[in-house]
Amino acid sequence: MSIRTFLSVFAICTCLSATAQTARELKQTSLSKWGIGASSYSGITSLGGNRYALVSDDTPADGFFTFRIDQNATTGEVTQVYMEGFQGNSNPQVSADGRSVRDCEGIAYFPSQQTLFISGEGDQRILEYGMDGQPTGRELNVPQIFSRSNIVSNYGFESLCYDARSHRFWTTTESTLPADGPAASPLHPTAQNVLRLQAFNDDLQPVAQYAYRMDRGQSSDFGKTYVYGVSELATLPDGRLLVLEREANVTHGGLSSTARCKLFWVNPQESEQIDSSTDLKTLDPNRFLDKHLLADWTTHVQPFHFNFANYEGMCLGRTLTDGRLTLLLVNDSQGGYRKGPFHLKDYVKVIVIGK
Repeated sequence: MSIRTFLSVFAICTCLSATAQTARELKQTSLSKWGIGASSYSGITSLGGNRYALVSDDTPADGFFTFRIDQNATTGEVTQVYMEGFQGNSNPQVSADGRSVRDCEGIAYFPSQQTLFISGEGDQRILEYGMDGQPTGRELNVPQIFSRSNIVSNYGFESLCYDARSHRFWTTTESTLPADGPAASPLHPTAQNVLRLQAFNDDLQPVAQYAYRMDRGQSSDFGKTYVYGVSELATLPDGRLLVLEREANVTHGGLSSTARCKLFWVNPQESEQIDSSTDLKTLDPNRFLDKHLLADWTTHVQPFHFNFANYEGMCLGRTLTDGRLTLLLVNDSQGGYRKGPFHLKDYVKVIVIGK
């Protein structure tokens, strides 16, 4: 590493570690601005430079899209988006309606092998893919506690990221495992979600686990569809993790539906580990990860304020000229659900992290 590179990295890490750290949200922008069609994007990872890989949880084959996303070097604003194409498994397992049974949710680039890992909520596996979209046959060795039979249905591995500096993959379930207690829902309106953040090393083996407690969600006025959980993780250059808590409440008629997102950072390096045998129901509260709020925003379905966005994908974007970092977020529009003038839209959102 050159002196110039070292000083640049040191400056970024110092900025991130400052107690006065803040996050500034930029206005979300519809991907249709650049002619990108509606999809169900659930994960994003950087491939280096301005290239990214995205996954959708509603495709005929398990695989990924490649994009180029340009950002203004001073403000972080997205200036151009290009879709390059889709790379998919040539022999996918599909359901009766022709959709991939993997239910791809999270994606992480593994630079040393130039491959991608994709988490599936349908099978609770995290498989490796080549850049041609074909499975390599390798996968993360997921502990049994996270197996498909041990999760709340459709609340599995929504998130996935990789930290090249610490050589760690990170994931967690979207909501509480049944063995750890009730999940926050209309059936359990006062429950507080507790999760297990799981790390794997470059050998694809589990190496660390940490307890994480979500904020309490709403306890009344539940709509037709209510989901609350961690929808994504991302890593920072100094080893900290970003955790995105997402609470979406869709009313029976659609009007007044909301999606609230809270972005926190946690530092596993300064926290005590647990393991799969740890009882989270009786765990000392001081052993849960300390969390620090960075951003909190809500989108809506209102007659003159229609910007509803269920954010499920998040990764680092470009570093700005002044050393600040940016986050890129993408949402799941359910393929432009409802169609017509008031259909859901695919957005890209930028959050600038710095002083």
